Amino acid sequence: MDSVDHPIEKGKPPTQAAIGQVAYWQFNVTRARALLESMDAACPGGDQEWQPDRLDMLLSAVRILDVNDEAIRLFGLPADRDKVLDRPITSLWPEQSRAALGDLLTTIAASAHKGTVAREIPTVGRLQHVVLTGWKAFDPRCADTVFVSVRATLNAPNAVIELEASQKRYRNMISSLPIPVWQIDARPAGRIFDRLRANGITDMASYSDEHPEIVKLACDIVHVFDVNKEAMVLFGGKHRSEFIGSVKYLFSTTPGATKRVMLAHFSGVRNHVEELKVRAFDGRLLDVLLLMTFPVPGERLDTTILMMIDNTARLEAEAKLRKIEADFSHAARLSTLGEMTTSIAHEIKQPLSAILMNAQTSLRYLRRAEPNLGKVDILTSRVVESAQRAGDIIGRIQDMAGKREATSTLLDFNDVIRQCVVFLRHESEDKGVVITTKLHQDLPAVRGDRIQLQQVIVNLIVNSIQAMKTAPHVQRDIFLETRLDENARVEFSIRDTGTGIPVDHLDQIFDGFFTTKEGGLGIGLAICQSIIKAHGGEIAASNRPEGGAMFGFSIPATAKGQLQSAQSLGTFLERQDDRVPRII
Repeated sequence: MDSVDHPIEKGKPPTQAAIGQVAYWQFNVTRARALLESMDAACPGGDQEWQPDRLDMLLSAVRILDVNDEAIRLFGLPADRDKVLDRPITSLWPEQSRAALGDLLTTIAASAHKGTVAREIPTVGRLQHVVLTGWKAFDPRCADTVFVSVRATLNAPNAVIELEASQKRYRNMISSLPIPVWQIDARPAGRIFDRLRANGITDMASYSDEHPEIVKLACDIVHVFDVNKEAMVLFGGKHRSEFIGSVKYLFSTTPGATKRVMLAHFSGVRNHVEELKVRAFDGRLLDVLLLMTFPVPGERLDTTILMMIDNTARLEAEAKLRKIEADFSHAARLSTLGEMTTSIAHEIKQPLSAILMNAQTSLRYLRRAEPNLGKVDILTSRVVESAQRAGDIIGRIQDMAGKREATSTLLDFNDVIRQCVVFLRHESEDKGVVITTKLHQDLPAVRGDRIQLQQVIVNLIVNSIQAMKTAPHVQRDIFLETRLDENARVEFSIRDTGTGIPVDHLDQIFDGFFTTKEGGLGIGLAICQSIIKAHGGEIAASNRPEGGAMFGFSIPATAKGQLQSAQSLGTFLERQDDRVPRII
């Protein structure tokens, strides 16, 4: 090699006009210095036997300071140099010559080495007869600067033109996408996964639990190499260079996502989607939907696409909507309690009257010349029982009237219904209504909020009681039934012998603020529908052929139950007329 091609005297590459068709790279090895020196000490003079992990770490630490136009053309680099500078070389250097480059850099970086180092490679992609030549700057201020030239012949010159056109179309497409896009080089992680598979590792979840450091390593060596304008706007960045580097900043707020993405990549899936929180560069905390597309064999494996959809505004709106629904639900419960004021007062008055009577009688026994302590003990026990009963009544009222966050627990659904019947006992007796229950004995537990489910059942029973005000006294019946369907869903139905639902109201019965009651809020059934949907179920209403209304809903026995179709629920309601209820 002549001095024109390798001007090591000046410590910098010549102009492109001086070198002709030679690709030039300028590297900074500051971050890789310790690793380079340790490799040189282990094997002085070069010819390193690089372990793949150490090679990935080395090339991830080496940063690009500059490239010439020929390097951009031959290596298919982004035409915009800002997208190349300060990137780790591992994301841009061809796979076939990575080990040769690592050996070259190790030899050049040796403190005692002066001069050029050359390595020949038969073929690299579309390049043949490749010669890598490297040297370091002699200027002490640039001690960690290394130059590498690449001479080669093209085995298909037209292919480079086609490649450039294809890459330009690809860049334009990514740039014009209306959602934030990150382009990521995940090949270093892919190589680790390949080695683990070769060593018989198939359960990556268990392996990563035993070796948590692999998650951090994968996060360190996987790098972002480009973003579009939408990504810059989302994160509040001003320059692309802020985004280039390790993907750690994308997962710092939701650390568990790093492992989930790694497991998805290892499993070989095409896409991975999840919701997570990210921290923008200006400090904003964003709720986003993460969408990742991994390349598969047969495609270029150097680009993993990561996209984000900003869900912050939507989730805030949903939170506000949930608060509004909770307020409406609370208002509906208060409205129901308001309609039951007389019944509630009577329910509380009974145990209080019993307490007063038993306490007065106890005093009389105690004031006798010879107090009857045995009788006093019995009466005092009755006072305690009546006080507990009054406390239970007040507790149920407080639960219904209280404003609280929904809580999901495992519930005995039959027990929920029984409590509702007890709560409405005086209301039904006062109106001359007989409530008959037929509850499935082996009903599995359901997951949900007890107060919300009680609100639904109480509302439906109260509606039925009110619907029978004009019915003959002998026909005032309500039938409650539970069963388990073939899809392991818990079904509930309520039938009455009232006047039924006007046909022209059936399609509106669950609409918000629709009511046929004088002074009604019109939110009771709408809230019932909202609660049942939140529990993964459906609710429906119909009229019975012989008169009266019928309501029914189904909810999964577990939180992961699938929704039952409306047709199936309708079939269940139709079956109820053929059943003979019995009192439990």
